[in-house]
Amino acid sequence: MNKEESFTEYLKDLSSSRSTPGGGNAAARVNAMGCALMLMSLRIAVLKKTPEDDSAILLEKNLLELQERSMGLAEEDSSSFKGVMRAWKTGGQPLEEALRCSAEVSQKIAAAARELLQMIEGEEISKYKNIITDVGLALALARAAYEGGMMNTKINSAMLKNSSHKEKLISETEKDETEFRLTHGNLLEKINQYI
Repeated sequence: MNKEESFTEYLKDLSSSRSTPGGGNAAARVNAMGCALMLMSLRIAVLKKTPEDDSAILLEKNLLELQERSMGLAEEDSSSFKGVMRAWKTGGQPLEEALRCSAEVSQKIAAAARELLQMIEGEEISKYKNIITDVGLALALARAAYEGGMMNTKINSAMLKNSSHKEKLISETEKDETEFRLTHGNLLEKINQYI
């Protein structure tokens, strides 16, 4: 989906028999949607009441940047996966390089989701009690984006023949997953106190 394409057209593309856009593209867009929900929550719960709040203004700027970066990652994912499909025909080093590149894009998607999680974590949840379900859904979207990025990282790195690249990607993935899930669970508990 490009900027001119409607959401309905994007869903048709996503559900087509073509391989792109696929799960990585969707994961990145889900993260952008999480950013959008957190932006809405911030604007309603904080900036509407205190428009001069410097930390809220900075968070708004950071969320907008992350949202834009997530949309770019969606396109980067589709492009890298097309590279994998082209290289699949020849195999060898071109395929190895395409898989490594695709795994790294997937890691970037997971990292963007982690950034959204950290932005939510940095907020005083009680400020959002009247709009808490939107913050909760932003958190859920960050988790979905993260899981999508991590699954794609794992599948692409598992096919790598270069053991040092494979081991590096897998070890980074395992450590990061534990931290993400712990932070996500703690945040979900805080949010659920207001529901």
